[in-house]
Amino acid sequence: MTSPPDQGRALLSPAAAQLSAALHARAERVTVGRAILVEAFREALPGPASGEHSRSALATLLYEIAEHGIIHLPTARTKWDAGRPALPEQVRIPTAAPVKSSTPRRHVSWRPELDWAYSTRLTASQTEDLLACNRWFRDTHNHPDRRSPLPLRERSYEIFRHEKRLDTLITGALFAPGRLTLEQLATYREPPPLAYRGLGDGDTLLVVENSDTYATLHDLLKPAPGCIGYIAFGSGRAFEASVENITELSDIHRIVYYGDLDAEGIAIPARASITGIQHGLPPIEPATGLYRLLLAHEPNAGDVIANDRAHSLTAWLPEELRQAAHALLTKGQRIAQEATNRNELSVDRDWRWCASPLGNSSP
Repeated sequence: MTSPPDQGRALLSPAAAQLSAALHARAERVTVGRAILVEAFREALPGPASGEHSRSALATLLYEIAEHGIIHLPTARTKWDAGRPALPEQVRIPTAAPVKSSTPRRHVSWRPELDWAYSTRLTASQTEDLLACNRWFRDTHNHPDRRSPLPLRERSYEIFRHEKRLDTLITGALFAPGRLTLEQLATYREPPPLAYRGLGDGDTLLVVENSDTYATLHDLLKPAPGCIGYIAFGSGRAFEASVENITELSDIHRIVYYGDLDAEGIAIPARASITGIQHGLPPIEPATGLYRLLLAHEPNAGDVIANDRAHSLTAWLPEELRQAAHALLTKGQRIAQEATNRNELSVDRDWRWCASPLGNSSP
């Protein structure tokens, strides 16, 4: 179950939106090289960019941004490096060439919050969007009550008379570092609620992608939760944003995840982990014992995943499972987590081993 939390295409994860904005601000040409990619990554997401898994984090975010059509990744293998996961030597940003604004810039008196616009090359569309923000800054300057924080889509409707306009803008150049911020507009991305239940005194949170498996694992763990203090319902891609709500849970030092074995099911926790790190959470780890059990089941037909993309995805899994998962993806197969049903999990108890979360590493 990897459907988006809203109607239509799912939003970029918060971390991907930040990287996308940073890339667009540097896109003086359609082609963006490796050095600029790394520079944008370090500026937009200094935590993940300096961490142990920075290569995997960058690859995860670039693939996500590409899947939304915001950038184009190279198709030739020679345009990728030899690392694991591979990183592109360059990407293309399919943006329209800047043209003169219908309102000449010399006639625009930008508010102090938008001083940077005087020296920035803007398209006509960007100018119109900034003019709307400019009016909002002007009209609310002496009205602090009108600058009380509002959720993103409520503020977007107020400024643009379109509730989803900011959804698009926060991934582009106007929200690059040093330009517009959500704080300036007194708004924030409201994360979807995270449904969870307490199980015991353990320091580990188990997140489960789909609702039936969540209910099964809750019932089976309740009598003897071991290290699992809480169990949460990830709800597919919603978890990429709701992950920050984990900060409200006390005494959680590890987060483990169990989802479908397909491209989206593996990408969700990898992307959520990057966002979580930005909020001071520990990296999200795979529930290895459950995935090991899942891989023993017969797969069904899925999407064929290219070799390099499969390597990028499976980097999130423990080394002992990567080869089998990589073969599954490249053969166009998938295994839904519901394959490990209540009857099987009641009998097979290896997945419960908790010296390390759910068998996350060998003793």
